[in-house]
Amino acid sequence: STELTRVLNPSSPPQLQISRNPNTVAVLAFLIRDEENNIRMVSVLHDIADELGKRDWNFSLNPCDNNTNWATPSLDETSPYNNTLKCNCSYPEGVCHVIAISLEGQDLDGVLPPSLAKLPYIKTINLARNYLNGTIPPEWASTKLEFLSVCVNRLSGRIPAYLGNITSLVYLSLESNMFSGSVPAELGNLENLVNLILKSNNLSGELPVELNRLAFLTELRLTSNNFNGRIPSLESWKQLSKLEMIGSGLEGPIPASVSLLTNLEELVLRSCNITGRIPDYIKELSNL
Repeated sequence: STELTRVLNPSSPPQLQISRNPNTVAVLAFLIRDEENNIRMVSVLHDIADELGKRDWNFSLNPCDNNTNWATPSLDETSPYNNTLKCNCSYPEGVCHVIAISLEGQDLDGVLPPSLAKLPYIKTINLARNYLNGTIPPEWASTKLEFLSVCVNRLSGRIPAYLGNITSLVYLSLESNMFSGSVPAELGNLENLVNLILKSNNLSGELPVELNRLAFLTELRLTSNNFNGRIPSLESWKQLSKLEMIGSGLEGPIPASVSLLTNLEELVLRSCNITGRIPDYIKELSNL
């Protein structure tokens, strides 16, 4: 541009040297950095779209200006359809970064995108109710995700142990996939986890004792799996408000530690081979 030529070529005729003004140079430097950031961001989003099978993002539009292609308004809050990309433009010098991608019910038929890890400020990824296959990419282990939902897809194999590296996670849902094998002990490293939803998979084995380290857990759903062993002691999960183990493969009796769960609002232990009397302390859980 003419302005840039004035900055980079001080020997230009005097009438073109007005941009020697430090303020003008600073503005141009900012514009260049901002444009470079936008180019990198759009390039990464191109890669993510290719990996997911997302074919309707319009890259001629700015992903961060709240246009309806990148953030489609929902007319019904209960709709399973969600097409939303969110940016935060309050970083230094007004630079924008993608912080959340929610693509629910999009009929995506690709894989979970390894390129997501190239978005350094991404916090939320919600890819529920699609046709994605494969597994969770190892690249995601380096992210600072707080919300991760890939429920109702076609993911398979073992739950990767490297998920335990995403210690920023608060919400993790792997529900209704085809994950198999045992739950990795490394999930016990998710010290900030509040919601853990593993229902409707093909998981087996005993629950690792390392899960007892999840002191902030308020929701645990293990329904429709093939675990073995008894219902674990619950004394480490004193914050639990929702516990669901329908047909999980785990067996009774109901552990006495249930009496410590004073925040419990939902307790579902159907088809857990529980026999005998229902403990009297159940009726003392006033929030149920």
